[in-house]
Parts: sequence; C-alpha cells; structure tokens
Amino acid sequence: MNRILIMGGDVLMVERIPNEIVNQISQSVDIVEVISDFVQLKKQGRNYFGLCPFHNEKSPSFSVSPDKQIYHCFGCGAGGNVFSFLMEMEGLSFQEAALKLAERANIPLHINVSQRKTSSNFDKMIEAHELLRQFYHHLLVNTNKGQEALEYLTKRNFTREMIDHFQIGYCLNERDTSLKFLKSRGFSEELLEKTGLIIKSETNHQYFDRFRGRIIFPIFDMKGHTIAFSGRVMYEGEPKYLNSPETPIFHKGKTLYNFYHARSSIRKKQSLVIFEGFADCIAAYGAGVDNGIGTMGTALTEEHVHMIKRNAERVILCFDADTAGQNATLKAGELLQKAGCTVQVAMIPEAKDPDEYIRTHGSDAFINKVIGTSLTFMAFKMKYYQTGKNLKNEGDRIAYIEQVLGDIAMMDNAIERDIYLRQLANEFSLSLDALKQQERQLFYMHKKGLKKQEQQNRVPISIMSQKTTRKAFENAERILIAHMLKSVPFTHRVQKALQDIPFNLDDHQAIVTYLYGFYEEGNEPDLTQFLNFLNDQHLREIVADIGMISIAEEVTDREFRDYIKHVVNRHKWLKIKEKEKESIEAERQNDVKRAAEIANEIIHLRKSL
Repeated sequence: MNRILIMGGDVLMVERIPNEIVNQISQSVDIVEVISDFVQLKKQGRNYFGLCPFHNEKSPSFSVSPDKQIYHCFGCGAGGNVFSFLMEMEGLSFQEAALKLAERANIPLHINVSQRKTSSNFDKMIEAHELLRQFYHHLLVNTNKGQEALEYLTKRNFTREMIDHFQIGYCLNERDTSLKFLKSRGFSEELLEKTGLIIKSETNHQYFDRFRGRIIFPIFDMKGHTIAFSGRVMYEGEPKYLNSPETPIFHKGKTLYNFYHARSSIRKKQSLVIFEGFADCIAAYGAGVDNGIGTMGTALTEEHVHMIKRNAERVILCFDADTAGQNATLKAGELLQKAGCTVQVAMIPEAKDPDEYIRTHGSDAFINKVIGTSLTFMAFKMKYYQTGKNLKNEGDRIAYIEQVLGDIAMMDNAIERDIYLRQLANEFSLSLDALKQQERQLFYMHKKGLKKQEQQNRVPISIMSQKTTRKAFENAERILIAHMLKSVPFTHRVQKALQDIPFNLDDHQAIVTYLYGFYEEGNEPDLTQFLNFLNDQHLREIVADIGMISIAEEVTDREFRDYIKHVVNRHKWLKIKEKEKESIEAERQNDVKRAAEIANEIIHLRKSL
C-alpha cells in the first residue's frame, strides 16, 4: 500500500517498506561506517567522536554508538539512527535513504518513489545542470562537432579516463544550443537565466548560451549534484575561464572543486591536497593525486575549513609559486592551522603552477619532488618571511628574526619550538640561549593574551548551569525512558505505577505514548527500529540523546520507587502552587471558608510528598 506525503506544497507518492526489510537493512549496515563517509571519527571508549556535520564547531561533540547504532550531538542536539542521518545529511526521504542503504548492504529492495508532481526552482536548477552536464559530455566524446575540443584536451595530456572521471564536456560555438536543448525539456528562459546558464542580450533582449564555444568543467556539490560550470576557451579569447555566477544552488565560499569525488580517498588517507583551481586539481589527479581538491578562484572561507577539518587531519597546500600564490598559501595555512589542521606546503620550483610543472617534468617528479617533499607550515613561513628582505642588512635581519620568533612562540609543541630555534641560531650564528630567552618571553605573553581572551569569551557559570543542569524529575523521566527503551516488562511496570499520571515534560510523554504503541504492535525493544517508528525529528533527537545514557542493567525496587516518586511529586508540587494561588484569591475575596478548605488540601498534598 502506498502513502501520499505533502512536502512543501509538492505531492510525493511513497511506497511503504515492510518492517522486516527495514530491520534487515538496519542489521546489515554499520552506522560508524556510514557516518565515516561524511565525518572523521575517532574511537574514545565504547563510542566514536567527531566534529558535528550539522553545525560549526572546533571541539568534537558528535558521538556515534556502534552498540546502539545511533548518533547524538551534545552541541546542537542532532540525533537519530543511520536512516535519519542520511535523511538529514543528503536531504533524502526515508524511502530514498532505505534504498541507498539497501544497495550498500546488497539487499534487494524493489520500491518505486515517484517524483514530485511539481518541483521547486531549486530542484529544477539542479536538474537543468545535470542534463547539461550529460549533454556537454556527450558532445565532446561522441560527436564530430566536439572532435576539435577533444583533440585540444588530448594534446594537453588529458586522458579519456580523466575526461570521463571529471565529466568534462564541450558547449558548441553556437548561439543557443543549450537553450534549445533545455527548453525542449520544459525549462523556462526565466529560470535558466537565474541559473546563469543563459544570458539576455542588452541590445536585442534575446537569450544566448553563456558557455558557447568553451570546454566545460562541471562543478559538483557535496551530494554529487551538478551545481555550476566553468568554461575554458581553447585558443585566444577573454576571459580565459568563464564561471557560473553565484546562484541559489552555487556559492563559491561553500564549494570546493572535486571534494565529492575525492572524499573517499581523503577519508582513507586522512589527508588532502588543496590547489588554487580545478586545472591544477585535474592535472594532479592525472599524476596520481586522488585526494586533491581545488578552491573556486576565491580565498579559503570558514565554511571551506569546516568541510576540510571534518574529513582530514593533514592538509597540503599546493598553490602557484608566484607572489599571489604564496600570499594565498600563508593566509590559507593560518586559517587551517587555527582550526586545528596539520598544515604542510608543497613548493613548486621555477615559479610554475602545478599543471605546468607536471606537463614539463612528469608525474613522478611531481609526486616525489613536490608533494613528497612538502615543508611544515613553519618552515614555509621562515622562507616566506625572507621575501623582500636583504638578510645581510642588519635591520632586515633583526626584523626577520623577530618575526620568526613571534611565530615560534605561538607553537604549542615544545619540541617543535626547540627545533626551529636551533635552526635560527645556526643560520645566523646566534646564541641559542639568547633566542630561547626572547622566545620564552614572547611565549608567556602569547599565553597570557590567550588566557585573557578566554576569560572575555567565557560563558558565565550561572548561564552554563541553566543550560546543562536538569531538575530531578526530568532526570528521573529520562532514566525511566532509557530503561523502557530496553524492556517491555519494565515499560508495563512504569505504566502500572503511574496509572493515569503523565510524564511531566510533553516531549517525554509523547515519546512514551509512541513507545506504548510500538510495543502494542508486537515489536521487541530495538532502538534503531523505534527511531524509524517515530515520525517527528525533534522526538528522534531526544530519544537518541536518552539512548546515549549509560544505565545499569537492572533497577532496584528502591531506585524504581524514587524515580516514580520524582515524576509524581512534580505533579503534586504544581498542584500545590495552583492551590496557593487559589488561597490568595479566596483571602482577597474574604472567603474564609474556602481559604480554610484550600489550606487543608495543601497540607494533605505536602504530607503526601
């Protein structure tokens, strides 16, 4: 039987997946492996921790439990199971997430999820890019009109494997081939203009293709969707590269070229190489660098760094050897290092860019002599600071030494500080003791400054306590739910003890109501199955949080009575507060008899606590 969901005004036909199949998928995939495709996880105790993919953070607060097959972020509260993770991460429906996981686990799943009857402009923009990517690639590799562009790429050492891997294409040097192609598939000119795929002439107000006569390099987002293009002229012409403008689906500051395709290699190697653009990235891929990514012609942003830090520990910067490239290297390195990445710098000799170096010297030289001999970021800075200085001049020499000492003082690792101090002493025949004394002063000044900054940024203890401290009744309800999630008899015991008294927090009451229904359907305790049973993401996150609580296998009778008492007493306290208000109102109206009755009721309630 199918269900109909209404999503954002769109109608979506959904085919129900049998519970047995859902359970089979849950048991066949490991949540740690799935989440590791997106987040760099490290084992700590029984769980795994990493940087949360749902909000920006510098310290890992995202926890994954392999035993319970759930995740929870202690920072933003996100939580759920492997299905909800994919749904949130990739914007999938439950059925789409199930299909993806079933394929991963080699479980046959034959369901049809109908396309939305009407798509949002966002979806249509992506669809237009996807169709054009396939069209441009076909024109390049399968048609006579693309032959000249294909030969041009071949002469520049692009193999057919590289062309297919990066889905490189060609836009015909005709006014509106792309426009006609997409209009025939139902896309309006207005929408295509918003995507930047076509441009409206200022003279005759007619539309024409943005990328006509150019070799096309598709740009993908983190989900593998085509969201933009970059077009390169084959011979003479300006600009050399023409990029898609910023659109609702494409933001340069949030996009890194080749990140989607390189992510598995990045995760495997725990390192990545950043290039200044896609041409260098593609050339490096051809040379054997499969963990390379490229910026989109802009400086690294905080969003870029967040993406990088989530996926790799070590970052190698391989920018152009000219002044602009080295300046960009310094800025990017400082940003990455501040975020906690280990930064290295691959130096290109002879003021070349990576693409030119590979074409001139070959793949082996690039891998061994450039990537393989990457400098530490501090070693790079020591070279960089020499630029424009005459070190034979005493003033320049002192300025250089002070600049380097300032950076050494900011290093946390004492061994590293010692190495660079000795290097500086040897290079300029200076007293190591004098350098250490100067560096020590700078080091403590730096630490003092950091401490002052931390004090300024510190959240008042009272505010932190309000955020993290839970009341006794709330903790009691959470522990009861934690045990109820593991045992049907315990759930019946709680139900009998509370009778008609609800849990105090609405979310907790909603969760136990769902849990009663879950068990009434004959289901056994299964946290990930119950998370699928819940249709409210907010409740899923609370259940995932409660599911992370470490609890004893058994609850003693005394503990059970205490938990129930906290739940019941909270209701009584609220009743007392209500009666006290009624008493004040009765006294105000001089109703002595009613005030006495209420006072008696309050006494009985207090005695029952």
